[in-house]
Amino acid sequence: MHPGNESLNLTESLQAYFRGEQHLGIALAVFGVLALAAAFWVWRTQAGAFAWWLVVPLGLMGVGTSVGGTALAVKTQAQVASLVAQLETEPEALVTAEVSRMASVNANWPRLKVTWSVVIVAALVLLLFVRREWAAALGLSLLLMATTLFFVDVFAERRAEGYTTALQQARTGGR
Repeated sequence: MHPGNESLNLTESLQAYFRGEQHLGIALAVFGVLALAAAFWVWRTQAGAFAWWLVVPLGLMGVGTSVGGTALAVKTQAQVASLVAQLETEPEALVTAEVSRMASVNANWPRLKVTWSVVIVAALVLLLFVRREWAAALGLSLLLMATTLFFVDVFAERRAEGYTTALQQARTGGR
């Protein structure tokens, strides 16, 4: 790869992709705190099986997304610095490694969409057909989790498209 437009385009695409990754981490951390607040509210205002089958999943989701989101946001800046440095010193190696990594990432989108769809259907079955308090609460929890992750993954897939295209163009020299 020759320094010039392709490199600048790849640098911009790399930075845009990982800026989105960092913003996602921040959004997930905020979502996690809100889920924890919702779990606390349910714990204080509801009782019985409904309360516990809502509090526990909301609490787990809250801890998972706030910790995971914070870790994603924190690690991204150092990851970008490392990748940009490698792009300047070893552009071919970076492109080869990132094309391979993004191929794996992109291969997961269809599986994730199917997974979230199955969980959403299961949640709706619990909500509509199982007449138990625990089922209603678990259905709500699963619906919130799966739709949130589906939402996140659709945006992540869109972000990955531009970066993947830039990597492929860099690999072929812009042809």
